[in-house]
Amino acid sequence: MHFLFRLAVVVMCLPVSLGAVAADKTKTGSIQGSVNFCGQGGVEGMQVYIPGLPYVVITGADGRFQLPKLPPGSYDLHYRLGERLLNRNAGVKVMANLVTDLSVISFCDHVVAPPTTAPATSPQAAAVAAPEEKTCAAGSTDPACQDADGDGVVAARDCDDHNAKIHPGAVESCDGVDNNCNGQVDENALVMVSHGMGSCQSGQVIVQQCQKGFSDCDGQASNGCEVDIENDPEHCGSCSNACTPTELCIAGGCE
Repeated sequence: MHFLFRLAVVVMCLPVSLGAVAADKTKTGSIQGSVNFCGQGGVEGMQVYIPGLPYVVITGADGRFQLPKLPPGSYDLHYRLGERLLNRNAGVKVMANLVTDLSVISFCDHVVAPPTTAPATSPQAAAVAAPEEKTCAAGSTDPACQDADGDGVVAARDCDDHNAKIHPGAVESCDGVDNNCNGQVDENALVMVSHGMGSCQSGQVIVQQCQKGFSDCDGQASNGCEVDIENDPEHCGSCSNACTPTELCIAGGCE
């Protein structure tokens, strides 16, 4: 009787132990970057968060932020100052064991700036400053105060008011387009590829780094690091290293 009782206890505890081991092996990634608000550089006290997560990152004077230990997936980042939601980056991808670096996110209030109290020094200066001096009243019919693409930025500040993916504060993509309206193209572009990280060259994505156990054997960035070299008998341990018909690829070696 004592033997059977002890055996039952061992069997009941075994799934809990296995579950703990599985939990320890959960792979996560993270998102990091910095905020440049209204050209002031870092803004202390900006709230950066993902709705649904139980924590909010508060930026320091350098504007930097990091959201750690995120399961792989796609997330929406919100940027809030006080009670105002100032910006949002949708669809930011996270991959296991990698850091998604958004670099500098530059944006300002989603309205036209209030008029300056400093007088223009010349007619030329006044002409240049005029777009920034305009205010938008509620219900204004002024074309400069409209938001045709619904991205939350009025036409006076939006470099393409017919594309909701292009506006100040957007994440720069590798596409040969100025996505964040700062006058530069593809600078610090966020590039993610399957099972790895990429880089942007002349508006084109190339594979820069693969996760451990994966490799880019076909040279195509569209499918990223497509080969599991730990288990693929045609690419065992490295690309084109094929096992014989009687061998298996186990942990990157033919056996």
